[in-house]
Amino acid sequence: MKLAVVIPWFGRDLKGGAEQQAWQIASRLAARKHDVEVLTTCCRSFQDDWATNHLPPGEVKEPEGFRTRRFPVDERDRASFDAACSNLLNLPREILKPGVSPVSPDDAQKFVDELVKSSALQQFLVSQREHFDAFIFLPYLYGPIIHGIMAVGDRACLQPCLHDEAYAYLPQVADAFYRAGKLFFNSEGEAELALRLFGPAIATKSVVIGEGVETGSLLRSNEHLEPAALGRFVLYLGRKEAGKNTDLLIRAFSQFRRVRPNSALRLVFAGHGSVELNGCRDCITDLGLISDAQKEQLLGRCLALAQPSVNESFSRAMMEAWHHGKPVAVNGRCLATSIEARRANGGWIAENEDDWAALFVEIDRATPDELQRLGGNGKRHAEVVADWDKVMQRYEHELILITPATPPGPFIRAKTPLTINQFLPNLSYGDAISNEAITIRDHIRTLGFRSDIYARFIDPKVAHECHPFSMDALQASDAAIYHHSIGTEITPHVVRFSRPKCLIYHNITPAEFFDDFRPPFADILRKGREDLPVLAPNFLLSYGDSAYNAQELAQSGFHKPKVLPICINPEKWAFLPEPELMRRLSDGRTNIIFVGRIAPNKKQDDLITGFAHYLALDPTARLFIIGAAERDDPYAAYLFEMITRRGLTDAVHVTGSVSEGQLAAYYRTAHLFWCMSEHEGFCAPLIEAMWFDVPVLAFRSSAVPETLGKAALMFTDKTDLAAVAAVARSLITEPKMRETLIRSQRRQRITFLSTHLERILTEAVEQMLLEKGKSLGSPDLQIL
Repeated sequence: MKLAVVIPWFGRDLKGGAEQQAWQIASRLAARKHDVEVLTTCCRSFQDDWATNHLPPGEVKEPEGFRTRRFPVDERDRASFDAACSNLLNLPREILKPGVSPVSPDDAQKFVDELVKSSALQQFLVSQREHFDAFIFLPYLYGPIIHGIMAVGDRACLQPCLHDEAYAYLPQVADAFYRAGKLFFNSEGEAELALRLFGPAIATKSVVIGEGVETGSLLRSNEHLEPAALGRFVLYLGRKEAGKNTDLLIRAFSQFRRVRPNSALRLVFAGHGSVELNGCRDCITDLGLISDAQKEQLLGRCLALAQPSVNESFSRAMMEAWHHGKPVAVNGRCLATSIEARRANGGWIAENEDDWAALFVEIDRATPDELQRLGGNGKRHAEVVADWDKVMQRYEHELILITPATPPGPFIRAKTPLTINQFLPNLSYGDAISNEAITIRDHIRTLGFRSDIYARFIDPKVAHECHPFSMDALQASDAAIYHHSIGTEITPHVVRFSRPKCLIYHNITPAEFFDDFRPPFADILRKGREDLPVLAPNFLLSYGDSAYNAQELAQSGFHKPKVLPICINPEKWAFLPEPELMRRLSDGRTNIIFVGRIAPNKKQDDLITGFAHYLALDPTARLFIIGAAERDDPYAAYLFEMITRRGLTDAVHVTGSVSEGQLAAYYRTAHLFWCMSEHEGFCAPLIEAMWFDVPVLAFRSSAVPETLGKAALMFTDKTDLAAVAAVARSLITEPKMRETLIRSQRRQRITFLSTHLERILTEAVEQMLLEKGKSLGSPDLQIL
C-alpha cells in the first residue's frame, strides 16, 4: 500500500507523544514493505515559532526506509489566534458541553485557521488524494490536520490523541471526526471520550489500534542511577506541570506522610520541568530529565507508578511500568488510563487528594506478593495492547479495509437496464419505514439497477426522495417491492402486477387501540390486516422487518416469510445537534425521553402516569414526549388534558415533530429512554437510543423483546408504576447498573447495521430477477 502520515512537525528526536508515535508508525509500516511518506511542515517542533520555516522544504529518504516531505509554513494572524486561544483556555471546565461550541463561531474559525498554516501542504493533499491508498493524520488539533482531512475525505484515518479539553469541543473538530473514513484510537478510554463528544456517527468507524512501547533494550547501558539508594519509592514519569496533576500528587503524598510520619516510602519524580516540594525534600525527590536507560532502572526498582493526569489518550509510562511488572495508580477522571486499569486489574484508581493519600497508605502496606500480583495482571494486559507487532497488524488490517474498492456491478446482466421500484402508502420525514425504503433504494442502485420510490402521500420534507404513485410507474417496473403497513388503495394494483414482486410487512397496529379516539382510522387499520390473506397467494417472496411480523405473515398464508430487519445506521447522525436546545437540555436536570408518533398503542398516557411517580424521587426531572400527532387528534388532546389536570405542565413536554438536529439534541442529553408502548412491529427509536448510549426501560410487548434482545430492562406489569419508576431511577443514578446495560446495548445495536440488511436484500433482488429470467427466457437475462 502507498500510505501517508500527516503531522504538523516531525523528527527522529522529537519527544512529544504524537511525534514519537508518528515516527514509529512510519518506520514500522515501511519495515513491513509498505510505501510510506511522511507529510509535514518546515516548522521544527511544537516549542518553536509556528510561522518560521526552520527546516528546508523538499523530500528526504530516511534510513528506516520511508520518505519525509516537508512543506513551508505560512504567515499567520497571531493576534487573532492568541485572542481566540485565550478565550478557550480561560473557560471554566463546567461550561464545556458535548455538541456545543465553547466559543463564538468567529473565535472557533480563527483558532483553527491561524493555528498552524501550510497552503503548500494543503494543495499537495488535494492534488495527490488519488495517489495514496490512505492518509494517517495525527494529532487531531492542528490546522494541517483538520483542513487536510477535508481535502482527502474518506481516505483519511484520524489518530486524534484526544484529550478532554476545550479545543475538542470546537465544531470544526467534530466535523473532522465526521469526515474521516476511519478513527484510530490509542486506548479504549480515548475511544469512549470521542463517543461522548461526537455521538454515535463515529461508532462504526472507530477502532482501538493501541500503541506499542519498547522496554528492556537499554538495561545493558553503562549509565547508572543507583535507584537502590532511593529506597522504597513510588515513581512519576513525565512532564511536571499542573496539567499533569503533579501538584495534586505532592499534596496527597504530604498528607500521607502526616498520617504515617515514620514511613520509609518516598515519591520520586523524573521528567521535564520542576516541582515545588513544599518542605518535603526528605521524602520527595525530583531527578529532573533522565535518560532512557535511567528510566528503565527506575521502573525496575519502584514499587509502583503514579499517573495522576486527567488528559491522556494513552499513557506510555503506564504501559512501560506494566511491562516491568509494576502496578499503576491512575486518575479515575481520565478515561484512557482508568478504563485500561480496570480492564487489566493492574493497579488502583483514585480521584481527589484524599483518595490519593489513602492510596499511598495502601501501597505502603502492600506485601510484595500483592504488588507482584497486580503488576503481573498489568504485564499480561500490556503484552496484548502495547505490543508493537500486534499494533502494526491492527494498522494493516484497518488500512486494507479503507483502500478504495471497485464498486460492485450487477450480478444479472440484461439487454436493457433493469428497473426495481418500491411502492408504499406514505413517505414521511423521519419515519422508520420511509428511511428503510430510501436505504433499500440506495442499495439496489449500488447493485447496478435503476430504482425509485413511489408513494400515495408524500411529506414535503422528503419530496425529493420519491415520486407520486402511478399505474404507469408500476407497470414500467421489471420488479416491484411493496411495503404493507396500512389499508391503502395501492394494494389492489400491486396484487394485479404480474411481474416479480416482494412484500415487506411492517405490521399494522390493532384497530382496537384507535376505536375510542379515531374510529375511521381504526377501520383503515382493519382493512389493512384483512388484506393480508388476499395478498398472500400473490407474493412468492415476503419479509417481515421482525420475526414477530414474519410470524403474522405466515399465519395469514404467506409462503415461508423471512426477516428483513430495519437498518439503523448511526452515520446519519454525522452533524452537530441544535446548539441552543443542547444548551437548554444540558442544565443538570434529568432528561427522560420517548420518541414515537402520538398514538394510543404507544401508551404515552401510561408514560405520563409513570413519570408522575418518578417525580417523587427526582423533583427536577422532566419528560420529553417526542413525535408527531395527527391534526386535531383526540388522543393528543387527551394527553394535554392529562398533563394539565395532573399539574405537570412544567415537567412534561410534548414536542411534536422535531428536526434531525433537535432530535439529536434530545438523544445526546437523555438520561433514560422510557417506553410504555403496547404494540410495536419493530420500534426503531429503541435502537436509536442504544446508539446514543441511552439506557432503555421498556414494557415487554409485541416485537419489543425481539428488538431489544438482552440489552434493556423490560417489565411485564403496569399495575405498580411506582415500582417501575423506582427502576427508572436506579438506571439513571447507579453507575454500575447503567454501564452494564449500555455494554449490552452496544452488542445488540450492531445487529441492525446495514451490512446485514444489504446481504438479505441482495438475495431478495436476485431471487426476484431469477424468477423474471425464467419467465422471459435466457436471451433477455444473463445470470453472472
